[in-house]
Amino acid sequence: MSDKYLALLELLRSTDDSLTASFLAENMGVSTRSVRSYVAAAKSAAHPYDIISATSTGYRLNRDAYFTYRSELDAKPESFPSTPREREHHIVHRLASTSTGLSIDDLSLSLHVSAATIESDIKRIRQNAVDSGVAIDRVDNVLTLRGDESQLRRLLSTLVHDETNSGLLSLDTIALRFEIPTLVEFKTDLIERLDYHRYFINEYGIDSVLLHLAIAVDRVRNGLTLPDIEIEFDDDTTFVSGIVRELAKRHFSIDLGAREEWYLARQLATRIITPGSGGSAGTPTVDGEDVALTTRAVELVYDEYLIDLRNSDLIGRLALHIGHLVTRAKFDSPSRNPLQKSIKSSYPLVWDIAVFIASTIQKERDITIDEDEISYIALHIGSHLERQAQAKNRVSATIVSPSYYDLHIVMRESIEKILGGEITIESVITRTDVRASDITTDIVITTIPLPFELDTIVQVQPFLSESDIDAVRRVTSRARRGRRRNLIREQLLKYFRADMFFRNVTFDGPESAIRTLGEALKSHGIIDDGYVESAIEREQMSSTVFVEGLAVPHAMSMTAQRPTIALAVNEVATPWGDQRVNVVAFIAFAASGREEFQEVFEQFVDVFSDRARMADVIKNSTTFEGFIDTLVHVIDV
Repeated sequence: MSDKYLALLELLRSTDDSLTASFLAENMGVSTRSVRSYVAAAKSAAHPYDIISATSTGYRLNRDAYFTYRSELDAKPESFPSTPREREHHIVHRLASTSTGLSIDDLSLSLHVSAATIESDIKRIRQNAVDSGVAIDRVDNVLTLRGDESQLRRLLSTLVHDETNSGLLSLDTIALRFEIPTLVEFKTDLIERLDYHRYFINEYGIDSVLLHLAIAVDRVRNGLTLPDIEIEFDDDTTFVSGIVRELAKRHFSIDLGAREEWYLARQLATRIITPGSGGSAGTPTVDGEDVALTTRAVELVYDEYLIDLRNSDLIGRLALHIGHLVTRAKFDSPSRNPLQKSIKSSYPLVWDIAVFIASTIQKERDITIDEDEISYIALHIGSHLERQAQAKNRVSATIVSPSYYDLHIVMRESIEKILGGEITIESVITRTDVRASDITTDIVITTIPLPFELDTIVQVQPFLSESDIDAVRRVTSRARRGRRRNLIREQLLKYFRADMFFRNVTFDGPESAIRTLGEALKSHGIIDDGYVESAIEREQMSSTVFVEGLAVPHAMSMTAQRPTIALAVNEVATPWGDQRVNVVAFIAFAASGREEFQEVFEQFVDVFSDRARMADVIKNSTTFEGFIDTLVHVIDV
């Protein structure tokens, strides 16, 4: 089969659309005639599976047939390496297992390809070898690898990763490559043991560690081990190495030795384990310096992007990850992430923030962080921002379902399955004697009548029907809107006060209004005479009637003690220079809390830019409570 076979399939795998022969030829650097021959060779090799369809619009990969074909190949350990990637791994594996080298002619005969094909394979291997610190020496026709044991293993690992098409490692393939049939069983036992001790397993990282394990088992079986060095065991490594030792003997009948066990335990401890809910052995702790570094990084993110990641839970998780990341960098063993490319392309802002944080870490710790490691930082940031967004939109719920077998469990599972994106169930009451004081959530979903009334109660059947789900959604929507209005009300009450609200006050003009409202602000120590004079000076420079009917006088400095608005609402418009206004809002600007105040101020001005909404506010603001109620309503419309 042609060496262009894999490139052709990779292009077809990259899209669900058909690709023309000319497009494929241009991307592969060949003629359209060659493309047709590669397609024919691929279809012939995969027979009876029809892996490529030829249509009037080009060629398209039949994914189901292709993956069935690939699975069948992977299940045949006796099959010859047929693709360039498979041959590269085979060649490196054989070269790494001999000190005397292999001739190109021997490799050609054993792999049933030409010597020229082997020469092409070696050319591709050289780049990976250089990146791994390994050299390929050639004397006449004989090839040997030059590098220490760690470098050779890194090269083997790189080639296996490069073989994967999706980025996700196949344990079955690894088990076949290194002749370790019980590798999957080892993983199952490893997860069970770590889970028992309340360690959290990251599935994105564990298979990469198991590749290291497979390589280590294969090398030790052939008498090739890592060099002995002085080892300092921390609590995590000591605990995990004991598990590795026990399971390696059970599944592989091999004693790896302290150095190999330490290496694999270190891989596990720095890649896939984070603190669970506590445990009896070696629970990882967060280093204080890592917390301090992470805290500085998220502070810089806020300064640069105005995105607030200053959350103790996020900082704790990210600090633990950064500690492991730094350790991996010191051992020159970055953790691969199969989602790296999709994260980078799908979430550019999150990726940019992750790069920013990685840059801060690099400078402070004098390490290099690659894109795989950056993508893990992006996962922490993205999941935190997603939780924030979901928490903001979700409605908290209490389920009332009297205990009878597992009906209350079925009810909860049904609601979480159908409405999990809209509702967070905070409590389940299985008694019949429910009191109003027991309810602390936004809504109540109950299977029985309750002895009190709330507009956020919805009664449903024990087994949810479509109409029940619709009813829950309606109550959820009403509760969400009520919560939003409460939030708006809370924000407004921070800046508007009943003792600074005036109705139908006569003003002679702007200066009279500013001094009258200014006295109310001064009497509570919010501003001084200087602020009033500055506001008058500002008004003389340019009118503060930003929208018709509303004046918002203010000083040009932020010297108030706290942001506050003194307000006058008049049914009859009063003169304001060349204009007339019904509402005067004297703004006391302060340096503190300016961001949230700015949001409220903008909403307030926006309301008065609509004459109908302004009329509603003026009509219904006979009292301070009426003003707030009306303002909340028109803002939320």
